[in-house]
Amino acid sequence: MIDKLLENEISKVSDSDKCAVLLSGGVDSISVAFAAQRLGKTIHAYSFCLDTHESYDYMKAKEIADSCGWKFTGIKVPTNNLVEDFHRLVKLNCKKKTHFECVYPFLYVYPEIEETEVLSGWAADGYYGISKKAMMHFKHTQELFDKFRDNYFRPDMCAGYNWHKKVADMHSKKFITPYLTDSVKNFFYSKSWDELNKPTQKHHVRNAFDEFKLIGNVKKHLNLQIDCGIIELFESLIDDPQVNFKNRKRIMDICRDWNVLNSTNTLEEFFV
Repeated sequence: MIDKLLENEISKVSDSDKCAVLLSGGVDSISVAFAAQRLGKTIHAYSFCLDTHESYDYMKAKEIADSCGWKFTGIKVPTNNLVEDFHRLVKLNCKKKTHFECVYPFLYVYPEIEETEVLSGWAADGYYGISKKAMMHFKHTQELFDKFRDNYFRPDMCAGYNWHKKVADMHSKKFITPYLTDSVKNFFYSKSWDELNKPTQKHHVRNAFDEFKLIGNVKKHLNLQIDCGIIELFESLIDDPQVNFKNRKRIMDICRDWNVLNSTNTLEEFFV
């Protein structure tokens, strides 16, 4: 059923026979690509890694694209412009640490995208409650589980969707996110934590697409910023006094400082 919902939602908003897919090694982005392919669209897969190493997601995305016959473009994100890129993210009004980290690589991905439409499995992880916080405190009753998901999908949260879309808009791309549509949301909200995660994580999606049988093993959920090393990269900003002008010990506090500063008129006003 979920496969048909994804196909339907893509068909509603997609006007092109060609589409870019932001492809990782995870179930969500792969399922979106499969759904688009079923609709007869030509898939051009894009994935990224930092220029310091090739991540699992990057290598798996390339492997999947090769096995499915999709064109693949890999983008190596330079790490030597981090301070300048951080300020670009400030100008986009990123607020939280996760916004900065999750939007950062796409500053380099979008300039490489040839197609007008960009498909993504963005924010699908929020339906499953697979974060440490969710599994400790919110999986035990449907009421708690829905409370967690309601908070995750708030407009100011949602895995930094609003800030990602700003980057897409800057490059005149239509950002298509079928997992954020009402029909897909209703499908996942109708199920408990156990129903979604047992016997295996994301089994509804895996089983709905026979195409998964053709691409080999796909790992469980990996955070974008953890798998590719962005978290460790951003930690280096702690040692930069021009970025860390309040001598913070945590990146989350540095990000918050800059968001507050970006909302004030002057540095002097900020320190009042």
